[in-house]
Amino acid sequence: MKRPHDYIIQFFLALLFSAIICACADNNQLSSQWQDYQSRLERVLQRQAAPHNNIVFPHLPKPRELGLEFSGSGIDILDFLRMRRCALRDTIAQRNSILGRHGDAAARLMFDLRFISQAPACHAILMKDGLSALAGQLAMATQIKQRELPARIFAASLIGPEFRQFWQMPVDLTAYPLAGKDPSLAALARWQQWQSHWLGNTESMADWSSIAWQQFSDEVFNTLGAIRLGAGGSMLAAQRENLTGLTMATSIIKQRIEGRPLCLKPQPTSAAKHFQGTLTKVFITKLQSQASRITQHQFEVMAITEQIEQQLLSAMDENHLAIPSAYLHWQKQRNQLLTATTEAQRHHVALAGTLLKQCGLQPGN
Repeated sequence: MKRPHDYIIQFFLALLFSAIICACADNNQLSSQWQDYQSRLERVLQRQAAPHNNIVFPHLPKPRELGLEFSGSGIDILDFLRMRRCALRDTIAQRNSILGRHGDAAARLMFDLRFISQAPACHAILMKDGLSALAGQLAMATQIKQRELPARIFAASLIGPEFRQFWQMPVDLTAYPLAGKDPSLAALARWQQWQSHWLGNTESMADWSSIAWQQFSDEVFNTLGAIRLGAGGSMLAAQRENLTGLTMATSIIKQRIEGRPLCLKPQPTSAAKHFQGTLTKVFITKLQSQASRITQHQFEVMAITEQIEQQLLSAMDENHLAIPSAYLHWQKQRNQLLTATTEAQRHHVALAGTLLKQCGLQPGN
């Protein structure tokens, strides 16, 4: 005989189980809509969806697959001591401190930008002090940093932790499509403007020698933090879900077109009208409405992302800096997913239209 305590435990377990089921249903709303659409098509067209291969989510490669190597400054402790009248000396000291050595790629980029901007003034001081050999050494170190700057920006941005979080696969799509503007778009645009300035004319960086570097560094880190909050991964996950749904739904319609006609004459039957209603009520009203918002978000994200990538990767190539092949493979995989989804959408609409015309119907009738 069960004790009252046992019934209470069972009651709460039942509540928990129900909550989990509801959560799963909510978290997979896009998937459930595609399943509903697919089952409706199978019933009215009397065909089963063809099996398909699982579509892989394009995960950004692991950090160890994206490793980059950089040159040192070549300035030793004795050289450092002779730079006593240079502001650059403080920058080098901070870079070689414990915090500087253990900073991430974004922190190291800030030190490199400071180095490049402060080097011309220090070079002039060293020449005035008769330290021409050290001035030449500094000029060579500055030239190396300028040449490697595109790769240093690449490490701090496209393969950094903030962009990795931006592209990460979400736990679910409960809050997607977004209700408002993606918070990362303005931050991405700001980053692209800075990147253009850093890469456009490195000589102009001497004008930065008087800026408040700590304040500027904080602004850069805050911008990267805003990029971290973006929904690039959610967009990819949603398009992956759409591509899966489109592939299966299209296979049902294609089987009916290639097999027994839905209508023997170009006149609508009850099945044809049911098919048209399914397209209107589920595909157009629900799935297409969401697809439009997802596509708009995709356009906004990819427009600025491709600007950043194209400029940065071109600069790396021009300076003979190795671009990790793993990143290029991921970039290709990501773009193929988005292109395949667009093509699948067009193909599905075209086939649905073909089947409707067979029965004397049009999608808008």
